[in-house]
Amino acid sequence: MNNGTDPYERKVQLTGGTTYTVSLPKGWANERSLDTGDTLHLYPKGGRLLLARPEAEGGRRTVSVSATRYDPAGIERLVAAAYVAGADVVRVGGSPNRAERAAVRDAVAGLVGIEIAEETAEAVVARTMLDVADLPPARTLERMADRTLTMHEEAVAAVLAGDGETGRRVRGQDDDVDRLFGLLSREFQRSLVEVPADAEGGLIPFDHYAVARQLERVADHAEKIAEAADAIEEPPSDRVVADLDRLATDARTVVERAFSEAIGECDPRTLGAVVADADDLIEETRRVDRELYERELADGYVLATVLDSITRTVEYGVNVAEVGLRAALRDESSTRTE
Repeated sequence: MNNGTDPYERKVQLTGGTTYTVSLPKGWANERSLDTGDTLHLYPKGGRLLLARPEAEGGRRTVSVSATRYDPAGIERLVAAAYVAGADVVRVGGSPNRAERAAVRDAVAGLVGIEIAEETAEAVVARTMLDVADLPPARTLERMADRTLTMHEEAVAAVLAGDGETGRRVRGQDDDVDRLFGLLSREFQRSLVEVPADAEGGLIPFDHYAVARQLERVADHAEKIAEAADAIEEPPSDRVVADLDRLATDARTVVERAFSEAIGECDPRTLGAVVADADDLIEETRRVDRELYERELADGYVLATVLDSITRTVEYGVNVAEVGLRAALRDESSTRTE
């Protein structure tokens, strides 16, 4: 007796000399509302085949929010949450007032691929205009990595020069990284209920999300470094500048190497080398941290927070490398079991 979760064993049969067929138990098919003529999709996944219904044409996930139940801040949070959860249409009804309509527009402005499609006295409707084929996760990750590492480089340069104006400009770029992270979070959430079209090997949607999460954290620390530029009373000595600039450059290199390999060849040896180099670099940041403490500099506390953010950047690079290592070992395991 099958309990509904155990796999059915079916034999592949040859029909008409040219077509292979697999029969489905009638009771099992009826329980899942399958009937003669229905279309099913087969997806290869390592050593397995996944069976799924095609997504209904024109079927769009709709989330409705009543403006009478939430304040503007709550509406803004709910619109953003609905987008990340995979909604295609977000309708804010209940005759929203001016502030509530502004909250919807603010939420939409912070997201990728969604626009206000309709606005009446009764409701504001936002619709996604995304075509996933035009925004593959790897390309979105590349854009995110490029923006994040540029932010980091400019933030470090600003703090070492005591340039508060540049620091403030860099801090504003974190919103761009957050928008890209929201897009990848959305695709990850949708993957929980849909079989991805490119389900064969390589990074899976959770891996994309995990890498994006680390890049988003690097961007947050770049923003933190940029904030420190306002607190620097005078540029540090040449020796301190040289140490921090070198460590920051090496930290970004760890992230770049880990990222390139994780979304590329995913070679375990290369990724392992990245982790080993990162460990040595973290030891070096600890040595410089001790030296900063012993020098009792006027801006010592601020420079220590910058160094802490550089250390965190290295650690996030290691996390990216570990995502690649897991993917590589997962693919190797699938190959051996085929």
